[in-house]
Amino acid sequence: MRNNRFEIFSTSVSQLIKSVQSLKSKKMAQYGLKGTNALCLCQILESGSGLTATELAKQGEIDKAQVSRCMAELIERKYVYRDDQNGRRYKQKYRLTPEGTAVATDINAVVGSIQATIRKDVTPEELDTFYRTLYKLCDNFHELLEKQKQ
Repeated sequence: MRNNRFEIFSTSVSQLIKSVQSLKSKKMAQYGLKGTNALCLCQILESGSGLTATELAKQGEIDKAQVSRCMAELIERKYVYRDDQNGRRYKQKYRLTPEGTAVATDINAVVGSIQATIRKDVTPEELDTFYRTLYKLCDNFHELLEKQKQ
């Protein structure tokens, strides 16, 4: 078993990603959205007061150009608007419209339901240990990739 842990890890992570993407895409299809759209909507909702493009990119760990495209789509759908104070567009916050708030709230409810379902039979302590370990593994993989770049 010890010799094939990496294969088990790789396969498990791949299966998790496919499952998450499948669940997300089903809900997003109802609104004609992509995963990045939903991420940005939910981040703005959770912020309470709106977020700038830079804040969205940093929090979502996505490219600022992708945030720009995403916001353009969400503005077109009338889910968000940019709070252009005094005609200035630079560093202004994106905020949710009432329609955007409804969509983001629905997405958050579905995510909460999914989380409750997958946490079945897992104690809070086990979950904490899992996430701490996962973060450490991610950091170690990132460090390994950085070393290989040099």
